[in-house]
Amino acid sequence: MNFRDLDLNLLLVFNAIYAERSISRAAKKLGMSQPAVSSALKRLRHFTGDTLFYRSGQGVAPTRAAITLAVPIGHALDSVEQGLSSVRNFDPATSDRVFRIAAADIIRPTVIPALTRVVREEAPNVRLEFVVHQGGAVIEALRARQLDIGCVPPFLVEEDIRSAPVWRERMALVVSRTHPLANAGSVTIDQLKEMEFVFTTHLPAVNQYINSYFEQHGVERRRACTVPDTESIYKLVALTDIAAVTGRSFVNHHNIDGQLVVLDIPFELPEIDLHLAWTLAADSDRGHQWLRERMLSVLRSASRVMNFEVIAGDEEDGTA
Repeated sequence: MNFRDLDLNLLLVFNAIYAERSISRAAKKLGMSQPAVSSALKRLRHFTGDTLFYRSGQGVAPTRAAITLAVPIGHALDSVEQGLSSVRNFDPATSDRVFRIAAADIIRPTVIPALTRVVREEAPNVRLEFVVHQGGAVIEALRARQLDIGCVPPFLVEEDIRSAPVWRERMALVVSRTHPLANAGSVTIDQLKEMEFVFTTHLPAVNQYINSYFEQHGVERRRACTVPDTESIYKLVALTDIAAVTGRSFVNHHNIDGQLVVLDIPFELPEIDLHLAWTLAADSDRGHQWLRERMLSVLRSASRVMNFEVIAGDEEDGTA
């Protein structure tokens, strides 16, 4: 017996016959003809090797095998029905769904508390699970259904991924105000070649993207230190002579004590957008739509507070 050979529609027939104890009543319940139900039962008997039901009075009665099968089949059909109902008719007030969200380090301090507050107000039984995935790992986790939604730069978005833009950030060269070049206001290509930089381990694709701009001008950034997250960069740069390339708005946000200085360089650094991303499979899920609408609202509100350039796309189809 190979389960892959089973027509799952036969389980609906089995469930109806078991509930109604009658071929004719099962046919009426399913909107099928009686011969069609009898034919489906014949196929089930062949598949299981058991008669499943025998004549009893005006209807039929289940065999021991049918009684054994009734509970798992009933539970399976109920689970599918509940799942489909949740997708079609998501009600935040009553839903108890769990959403797994990739929380990038640059958004954790603002998005986690703000989104949690919004969700608890509208959907008290919905549970949010914030997990650590970054860059390309977000895309792979989305495809593996380990995540529902996450934030990525748009150059990582592929055909099977949908996304909506959130903000745009201009990158900048930043050093400590005690750095030997801090007072110069700008640096030359030769000086860039001699500078040492801090890199992050969690965003290799972004590092490569930024490196390509330097390499186009003959500069190979020298790696002095590697840190696991973006937040670690600012204090490290403030207390050492190591430089960093990071977002201008983030520099301003973290430069409360004036320890950081942005230097001009002889070429334009890229702008890097942040997109909210999910899979095509989740695109029409009502619950997922509800979640991402709230995430977009929270992210864009946070970006305004931090003076990012907010960028809007078509939320209906999730394209930039």
